[in-house]
Amino acid sequence: MPKTSSQQINTIQNPISTTTKSTITTISNQITTVINLSNLTSTTTRTTTTIDIGKPCDNVSESHQLNASQNPCEQVRCNVIYRGSGGRLGNRMFMFASAYGLARTQNCRLYVAPPILTELSANFQMIPIDSKMYLSDEDYNKLHNIEIKSTTCTFQHELLRPYAFKNIELGGYWQSYLHFDAFREEIREIFTGRNDTLQRVANYFNYITQPFCPTCSPLPNTTQKELRQAFRTRYNITWVGIHIRRLDFRGIGYASDTDYIYRAMTYFRRRYHDQRVRFLMASDDKTYCHEVFGKNRSKKVFILPHDFSQSDDLIALTLCHHSIVTGGTYGFWSAYLAGGDVLHDIKYQAVCARADYYPPWFVVVGPTVEKIHKVK
Repeated sequence: MPKTSSQQINTIQNPISTTTKSTITTISNQITTVINLSNLTSTTTRTTTTIDIGKPCDNVSESHQLNASQNPCEQVRCNVIYRGSGGRLGNRMFMFASAYGLARTQNCRLYVAPPILTELSANFQMIPIDSKMYLSDEDYNKLHNIEIKSTTCTFQHELLRPYAFKNIELGGYWQSYLHFDAFREEIREIFTGRNDTLQRVANYFNYITQPFCPTCSPLPNTTQKELRQAFRTRYNITWVGIHIRRLDFRGIGYASDTDYIYRAMTYFRRRYHDQRVRFLMASDDKTYCHEVFGKNRSKKVFILPHDFSQSDDLIALTLCHHSIVTGGTYGFWSAYLAGGDVLHDIKYQAVCARADYYPPWFVVVGPTVEKIHKVK
């Protein structure tokens, strides 16, 4: 089997039609093993392997054209394993996304324990971007010398170096978006809402928008992309999703003050014109939300129904233009998948460098919304 080397290419603007072996050797000698965070992008990228004869191959877009025995891209170089199931939905999403990001970066096979995959599939469609990427139970059981790597939220940049590992199992929590952000659009596709979730969310949106758009046709619910596009453009309204984690945070000092939520709402009303801003609110304590934010209808706040599941709430929030987050991984994912502007309460303390946990478009807010803490 020919020896391969790989690197992560963030953007490919002018692909080279023909490349000599000597040119490839010269370029690869210039590659540094130091990961420069400033070079990471927020767009979907491909992991490309260059064979020593100078022929590039792509394990996602081109590998189906050849048989596995003929295609160097199909030859397994490494394996990433995710078996631990600590934490709740937001933690599992971080673990899966990090495992997926490492596997894509290094052109590895990915193994996810069936119970974890079953749980995630109960909340999302979990559409495989490349089914050949996944390792079967039979092949997993044949693996030996598996290295366990644990982290909470510190970016493990050394794992992005070529040939950084052979077989690695993720332990801990892996709550750094830098492990998977290069494949953000693929992550969005994987964490797409199930059909029943899209139908419930679309029906709710039709209900709350009927008073100010009585002639609007029902929102589409065939795909999340169609629903997202229609919800964001049909009403000439800026939608801001709010997630409030409260019940388990009150006892440990992480629960956000009500004033923080009000100030963040005022910020978005002023920035995007008061009359055209609406807020969509989810929480693990919706009774509190109704008592505090549901009384004054002029606030234009819509609290998601009590009978919505955690995946219903999450998908609804990801359809908004912008986000307000109090803390926790669930709120992180609602904002990360939505994109747009994000205000995040500084009261929630990440136990690692801010730049490892918060994407650059997350604005960490202090005691007043005007006090902005840039991610460093």
